Amino acid sequence: MDHLRQSISRREMLKMLGAGAAGTLLAACAPITPQVTEKVVEKIVTPTPGPITIRFPHAMGDEGQAVFEKVAATFQEKNPNVTVKVDPTFDWDAQKYLVQAAAGTAPDILWGDEHFVYNLCSKGVLLDLGPLMDKSGFNEDDFDPLFQYFQYLGKQYGVALWSGCYVLFYNKKLLDDAGVSYPTEEWTYDDLLAATQKITKDTNGDGEPDIYGFHCQTSWANPWGALIWAFGGEYFNEDGTRFLLCEPPNYAGLQWYIDLMHKHKVAPTPEIADALAGGGDPFMLGVIGLKTGSPWRMVTYRKITEFEWDVAGMPTGPKGRYSALTTDSLSIYRGSQAPEVAWAFIEELLTEEAAKLYCTEFKGPVPALKAGQKYFILPDQPPANQRAFIEAVSYAKVPMQSPYSYVVEDLFYQALGSAADGTKSLDEAMSGVCEAINTALAEEVEKVKAYGLP
Repeated sequence: MDHLRQSISRREMLKMLGAGAAGTLLAACAPITPQVTEKVVEKIVTPTPGPITIRFPHAMGDEGQAVFEKVAATFQEKNPNVTVKVDPTFDWDAQKYLVQAAAGTAPDILWGDEHFVYNLCSKGVLLDLGPLMDKSGFNEDDFDPLFQYFQYLGKQYGVALWSGCYVLFYNKKLLDDAGVSYPTEEWTYDDLLAATQKITKDTNGDGEPDIYGFHCQTSWANPWGALIWAFGGEYFNEDGTRFLLCEPPNYAGLQWYIDLMHKHKVAPTPEIADALAGGGDPFMLGVIGLKTGSPWRMVTYRKITEFEWDVAGMPTGPKGRYSALTTDSLSIYRGSQAPEVAWAFIEELLTEEAAKLYCTEFKGPVPALKAGQKYFILPDQPPANQRAFIEAVSYAKVPMQSPYSYVVEDLFYQALGSAADGTKSLDEAMSGVCEAINTALAEEVEKVKAYGLP
């Protein structure tokens, strides 16, 4: 959910379940066996009689409440025996929903994203949507290819509502002033570096730049996530049970990113960036030439009046072209008493009519439904190249994704912070944390096995 990551990091937002909390919840939750899962699936084909109420807490705040109430009203007109309780109370606290699931009080529909879903489905909280999708004739071909990011042990535990791929944002005035051509589809990371070197300037003669070519953000993976693959690295092994990013040469792309600050000095350190913008976004002040960002950034940047800006697709690295992919997703609580109704409402949330509403009101997400993506383009608003976000899906992947990534992130980002601020080299930071990360990861893998999923 990248729109909420504008001011806080992923690890602060997700509040993911740590090892100690996992142990507590293992004691609180009866182990879930494959047989129990099958019994839940049997409920799917049994119509629920009489009036039905389903609960749908969402993460879009008060702004989203009116939007989702409209979708619910449309659904309730078609299904007068159903009441959909929409509320803006969802938060990114996995432990909260694990406890609710153990008590049988979790909401019918659970908001999530490409990471949050794994923390819940690996512990038996979520329902396999496959049988519901098959029964309703759901056509995956109508949507962007995002379903793979919500699969676990061969089952489908979520569907993407929308996506937000990272692209390059650039200040047209700063590029013009530096004589730098605007980014093209043919740009490489060498081209990006050369551009940032031309843009970076000390305009007041104090010996330090006050105009920077690039803005690095290291508190979560999405801003730099594409570089890992572009430079030949990986985050995890195939089943997500070993963290590889802390081992060379997997972090070569991240080294390139860190070098922008400490070697080439074309990007401010986190401390300097905060000083430049008073803790805000220095791009908005007109002192940053280029940066990466998701479409949710457009909502804020459309307030800029001092300069023109645009976006372009990501550059190509030595090992190919990639973008970081983010989503918001919808899942069903495994203990829902009305899973068929919950799925029907999810299908309503995925209609073209709903997609148009999201684009009109939120002006940020790219609908997962291909037919709804035409509403994403707002020709009377910047940037000119809005299609870059839609096209990036074709070369995008999810950074830092594993069924167990929540035990990796705090340790990793703390170590990365020491490299970002220059306290340590990236080699020192990664070698110092790698063993601890993989020890924690191995322990979590064993704990998850106790839930009894196949």
